Amino acid sequence: MTTASGELAQPLLEALEVFAGSGRVLVALDFDGVLAPLVDDPMSAAPLPGSVAALQRLAGTSDVALVSGRALADLRLLSRAPAAAVLVGGHGTQCSLDGEDGGQVLTEAEARLLARVTAQLEEIAAAHEGVAVEHKPMSAVLHTRRADRAVAAEATRRAVDGPGSDPGVHCLRGKEVVEIAVVPLGKGAGLLRLRDRLAAAGPAVGAVLYAGDDVTDEDAFAALGEADVTVKVGPGETAARFRVADPQGMATLLTALADLRDAAAAR
Repeated sequence: MTTASGELAQPLLEALEVFAGSGRVLVALDFDGVLAPLVDDPMSAAPLPGSVAALQRLAGTSDVALVSGRALADLRLLSRAPAAAVLVGGHGTQCSLDGEDGGQVLTEAEARLLARVTAQLEEIAAAHEGVAVEHKPMSAVLHTRRADRAVAAEATRRAVDGPGSDPGVHCLRGKEVVEIAVVPLGKGAGLLRLRDRLAAAGPAVGAVLYAGDDVTDEDAFAALGEADVTVKVGPGETAARFRVADPQGMATLLTALADLRDAAAAR
């Protein structure tokens, strides 16, 4: 059930109350379409002020992480995340706990494959108006949001059937994007690794809340258990248990959760 942006469904509110009382918790969120409304220019994305304020409060009572398909450097630049937040980029392949660049280094063979894939996507973009390529440390992304719908569909088909089908690559389709990586992708695996790393440094994480808006978030929803809270932002089929309408609805959720965690900490 999806409610208006300023309202939360009663079952979701009840789940947040249980989550808030679960001891050490991890609040993990996608960035684009969750904290920040989707925009044509990826580098102009900005989180809603209400979400920024709520995350700052949550960072005082909870572990906070952003789990995004963006490169770690771009996520750090745009997210306005709390200083204590962990940033997970590249669909789980980069983590700020591993240093400024996320730690993972490509082999020579992977670097050559990435260069070839990137060149092929650049050729596709050059032949289709409104299509562009984003460069990441371990992947290249074809963006079609600005293109005519027929042009976007053709560029997407060429990317998926061409470099996206090459041996050794990992092709992931999202909203108006095709990402082709030379290492395995998966937010679910990245989220579980983060939970385990946090637990190794202190008390076990009692529960995880994860929110995402895209098909690329579905493996994260599927990776979590019954004690966790999964939230789909926006329309579409999903494995998430709950849903909010849009990023403003997410800001409402985060503010409510910050209130509940503050109350739990005061008891």
